[in-house]
Amino acid sequence: MQLPFVTLFLFGMAGFAASPALDYGRDVRPILAENCFHCHGQDASKRLADLRLDTFAGATADRKGHAALAPGKPDASALYQRITSDEKARRMPPVSSNRTLTGEQVAILKRWIAEGGTYSKHWAFTPPVRPDTPITANKSWPKQPLDAFVLHRLEAEGLRPSAEAAPGAWLRRVSLDLTGLPPTPEEIEAFVKSVRSTGEAAYKSAVARLLDSPRFGERMAMDWLDVARYADTHGFNNDSARSMWRWRDWVIQSFNANLPYDKFITEQLAGDLLPNATLDQRIATGFGRNHVINSEGGIIEEEYRVEYVSDRVRTLGMAWLGITLECARCHDHKYDPISQRDHYRFYAFFNNVSELGEDGRVANAAPMIAAPTAEQQRRMKELEAAISTAGHRDVKWVDNATGGKAHDSAVLGIHCDTAEEGVKLSEGIVGAGCQLDGASAKPMTKSMPVSKRDGMTFSIWVKPAQEDTDVPLLSAMDYARNPASVTYGAGIELRLVGGELEFRFAQRFPAYSMRVRSEGAKVEAGKWRQLTLVYSGIQDKSSMRAEAAWVRTFVDGQEIETRVLNDGLGVPDEKSKPTPTKFRIGWDTGGAHFTGQFDEIGTWTRALTPDEISGEFESAAKFYLRPDPRITKLRGDLLALKRSFPTVMVMDELATPRQTHILMRGGYNAPGEKVEPGVPEDLLGAWPVGAPKNRLGLAQWLTKPDHPLTSRVVVNRFWQQLFGQGLVKTSENFGVQGESPSHPELLDYLARDFVDSGWDVKRLVSQIVLSATYRQSSATTPELTARDPENRLLARGPRFRLPAEVLRDQALQLAGLLKHEIGGPSVHPYQPAELYKGIVVAADYPGTNWIESKGDDLYRRSLYTFWKRTAPHPTMTVFDAPDREFCIVRRSSTNTPLQALTLLNDPIFVEASRKLAERAILQGGKSAEARIEYAFRLATGREADAQEMKILTETLRKMLTAYAADAAGANALLKVGASTSNSAIPAHELAAYTAVTSMILNLDEVITKG
Repeated sequence: MQLPFVTLFLFGMAGFAASPALDYGRDVRPILAENCFHCHGQDASKRLADLRLDTFAGATADRKGHAALAPGKPDASALYQRITSDEKARRMPPVSSNRTLTGEQVAILKRWIAEGGTYSKHWAFTPPVRPDTPITANKSWPKQPLDAFVLHRLEAEGLRPSAEAAPGAWLRRVSLDLTGLPPTPEEIEAFVKSVRSTGEAAYKSAVARLLDSPRFGERMAMDWLDVARYADTHGFNNDSARSMWRWRDWVIQSFNANLPYDKFITEQLAGDLLPNATLDQRIATGFGRNHVINSEGGIIEEEYRVEYVSDRVRTLGMAWLGITLECARCHDHKYDPISQRDHYRFYAFFNNVSELGEDGRVANAAPMIAAPTAEQQRRMKELEAAISTAGHRDVKWVDNATGGKAHDSAVLGIHCDTAEEGVKLSEGIVGAGCQLDGASAKPMTKSMPVSKRDGMTFSIWVKPAQEDTDVPLLSAMDYARNPASVTYGAGIELRLVGGELEFRFAQRFPAYSMRVRSEGAKVEAGKWRQLTLVYSGIQDKSSMRAEAAWVRTFVDGQEIETRVLNDGLGVPDEKSKPTPTKFRIGWDTGGAHFTGQFDEIGTWTRALTPDEISGEFESAAKFYLRPDPRITKLRGDLLALKRSFPTVMVMDELATPRQTHILMRGGYNAPGEKVEPGVPEDLLGAWPVGAPKNRLGLAQWLTKPDHPLTSRVVVNRFWQQLFGQGLVKTSENFGVQGESPSHPELLDYLARDFVDSGWDVKRLVSQIVLSATYRQSSATTPELTARDPENRLLARGPRFRLPAEVLRDQALQLAGLLKHEIGGPSVHPYQPAELYKGIVVAADYPGTNWIESKGDDLYRRSLYTFWKRTAPHPTMTVFDAPDREFCIVRRSSTNTPLQALTLLNDPIFVEASRKLAERAILQGGKSAEARIEYAFRLATGREADAQEMKILTETLRKMLTAYAADAAGANALLKVGASTSNSAIPAHELAAYTAVTSMILNLDEVITKG
């Protein structure tokens, strides 16, 4: 420490005696947090010398007649004495900490102590209060209330706002921000004309049109997918495919419908806990399941289940609290007043999902639900109405008193004619029936070939006893092994669970299994029912997994619905052979026994047809209902439709909640004190009166109108989306280590206004884009850039490179290639053929091979591109999109040569250049100048100036000459991409124009929002 410098600096500070007192949160806490709190903060386990400096009580505590802080007396304060000590061993921070206070920081601390050493709560932990609108000298500039806050700061800094952007430039800016797509020249022309005639009304009308566009939801969803860590694969080693696109559809739909943001939060956190939760509300909880899931063999289940729960806590903190809750997983937070106990009380809210630690090897991980699309729901209602209308007019009772034997063609047929070992005879459905002869009885069938690839049918008549609530009927699964074994529960089984028929087919149970349960069988004790299960087997030889949709269940000859519990069964390759398999009749290796009666067991190595199944039933039943064939057909269509429904992983609650403990040092196997769900009420506000202590209550707490963080964090992210950075630059961290807001009163105004509006997202966005602040020109001067390089003072309009998705979508739109279908499964556009080689696990899991899409799917919006965590699409990665392994609220922004190379050489950009060239030639006019002007105006939204036209026309002339002499090169260029070239245009001419339009698409003005 150079004390002479400090002395001089302090002497210079004398001139500030009349200035306002220091603000602890703004001026002092950051210094202490950076240099002192690590050893003298709230983390008791790391605290040294039993000294605490993060609280007034701790800093002023008596230490044998002395105190670290003596208010008003710097020289008597040990804090000041130690930071200015000449003795190296006594000086703080210690040399070993690699921290050093500057002379300015020392002066600030001395002045703070002299002013009384007061502490105050961090600004972000106090509820936002609507501030008075400031009075500004310039009365005419503000167009929205928020503008007054910006202008007040500019005037205080001696600055003036920039001129208003030209109408066309503003329309391009707002169109890209609200839809992710540029406006057409016709839209710009109409808007400019409207501005001249109607003025401000034209701006409002344009914003209303954009907010009403279905493209709005897609653009808003792009940013939210980063926050929600959405991907189409599970991550980790195998990184196989999952199906969460129905949740992505919900996000788009929610933004388009302007779902109030408090509901947007609530439904994603706890939609399943809402009264009479709808399908959409349950789908919304997929937010909590978007985390990575490990399917690597040999992992410790509980270790990774703990990781999933911890991820939800981290995501909650970053997405809606703007604080780093994960820092308190292993110890008390070093900087923010969040204790380890606080972390695990948050953890307790998310600890009750019926999930597995190891899952997702070939498909979605449990729990999951069927998630039909809107069109599938419409068709389902049609069929249900038709069935209801048909009624039971032609249902007939058939008396077949003699009954008879069935399944003559079965591979295995057991009729209970004679008593076998372990079986005793009783009255059956056809003659005698069977019953296990005590708990030690272990009858088995003869062997039959079983394959995951081939069809099978199982049929059995059962008359369960009262105690048969979860028992095997036919079992070839091994439950005797250690549950941690990689083959625990391997095999195949039919089971009676709660009166329903459950089919299990597993490599390892339950993670790598197919588990399908009937719905509506309602098998009652003491009554005979025939249960039949059909497994259709593989239909497409390229399939990498067995699918639960291959399973159908029948009761008394009639098909009923099924519910998928697990759908994670892989299939062997085509060379595999069926395994000879014997089935245990009514018992399994886990000790369960079926105590009721059974009869007429049949198995087939093919999938029986519904007619064959009803025939099997009718041949044995003494009397039965024969339904109208029209109803049977309608029900068959309905059930086939339901089997085709996509699934989505969701949140649920265990019937018996797990106990939650503080995990010492964050270790899954080191439980400490037991904790209950809860929040740091002293810090962030009281729990809502009457709210349940579950995820729904947590959502209600987050959306309390006076919550200090939620609304601030949310409006800051919307501001960041529109201006390139938030009013709080560190949008991921509103804590003491984050940056203070550039305009704190503006942030509080927006937060308070947002809540008071009913959490109206479209209203908030409209206010911002219609503001004078947003409408400023993005042009700058050397002086302004030097004064405010990051535009924190907002003296000019936003200017930054477009996000990865928007860059690609814009090129497709300008080329006329973009397809505007909303929602649906992810697609696979162009990608280097061997990108996955040496990167992606070389196993036949879904998602390990990139099968390029065909037709329109090549040209869908980038939002729908298949997102593989271990190897995201390279175009997205080059332009700074994250891998989405974790919640990200602020993308990095880089500028690399690879980005320029991508824009010039990526097949999608080359193809877009070619199709844009075709548009220019066919629609732009007869002359080269007119065509170039047309392409330029499409891309930039304005006319090219003379210098720009000179460069572009000269380039075209050179390219025409070059390609006229290089027919092979021209033809090679025109073959890039799946779309065909217009054969009516000479190849050398189209190639030359393609080179020019590629230049246009690479203009800084085109790839930048300005």
